[in-house]
Amino acid sequence: MTTKAQAARADPEPQSLTGVEKVTVLLLALGRPKATQLLKRMDADEIKLIARAADRLPVVSAADLAHLVEEFAGKFSGGVSFVGTPGEVKDLLADVMAEEDFAGMQAGAEPGDEPVWRKVARLEDDVIRNYLLREHPQTVAVILSRLDPAQAARLIGSLPADLRNTLLTRMLCVKAIAPDALDALEQTMREDLIALPPPGSGTHTVIAGILNRLDKAQLDAALRHLSELRPVEVAGLRARLFAFEDLGTLPPKALMLLSSQVPVERLVLALRGTALDLQSAVLGGLPARARRMVEQELQSESDASAREIAEARRSIVDAVLALMAQGQIELPAAEARTQAG
Repeated sequence: MTTKAQAARADPEPQSLTGVEKVTVLLLALGRPKATQLLKRMDADEIKLIARAADRLPVVSAADLAHLVEEFAGKFSGGVSFVGTPGEVKDLLADVMAEEDFAGMQAGAEPGDEPVWRKVARLEDDVIRNYLLREHPQTVAVILSRLDPAQAARLIGSLPADLRNTLLTRMLCVKAIAPDALDALEQTMREDLIALPPPGSGTHTVIAGILNRLDKAQLDAALRHLSELRPVEVAGLRARLFAFEDLGTLPPKALMLLSSQVPVERLVLALRGTALDLQSAVLGGLPARARRMVEQELQSESDASAREIAEARRSIVDAVLALMAQGQIELPAAEARTQAG
């Protein structure tokens, strides 16, 4: 038996590795500069496969590496001292991936997928708050602890005092969260919160358009029913709703713009029979000349029918929604309109 044959028989068979694991081993063997150049030529899916392989990569001996090199190149002849670790692979990936993509990959997201918490930051406070109110306080504490402090403060400040105190106490005690538990939480938020259609698109726009054309009693009844079935989505709808009673919550600049779109006599008709605080709020946002005209007309008698008043109010709401659709005015936050009502 030749020396070479004896050596081959003495060496143990290389451990079984998948194709991706073999590539991962070879990248580490090449060294950081060359491996980085190769990784830059790979697409996101290939990088993701390598990242996953790194987590389960066993220690590879010099003999096993020699077998791998012979398999790939056919003429590799030396034994290289080599021990690969997941940390080294992730260091390589960090060199060729954007910081956010790498962080998202570490959290289980697809490369290029936006982190969950950044998406949550763009949601309406109403939507997030209604979602939180359905969750266990400990889950809520974890979510709030990972949000931007300003956003978390707004949400906590809008909650009942007893719940607010409970959550703040729990947040003080939040410890490091196991990666698997955090992955599960983020996946749940993707499915139950982030996956909801945004308030300004699709079904929400259609439904909001319908609700905006109901009278107040019908609107309130519809919202109560929907809130029982789909509370999170109703929070998004509220951001698109505007009733005539919300007119006083518009900022002065918006009221001045509205007054240029609506005839004074229609505004007078719409304000008849309304509460004095609403009249005062609306008049306070009108130009001086228009305000005096409206005040004088409101003090005079009128034989307008309830139907005519309702139609005038409906036309003003339509004018507000049209200006909003054109981007000329923004509706106040839903909570501000609720408090005013």
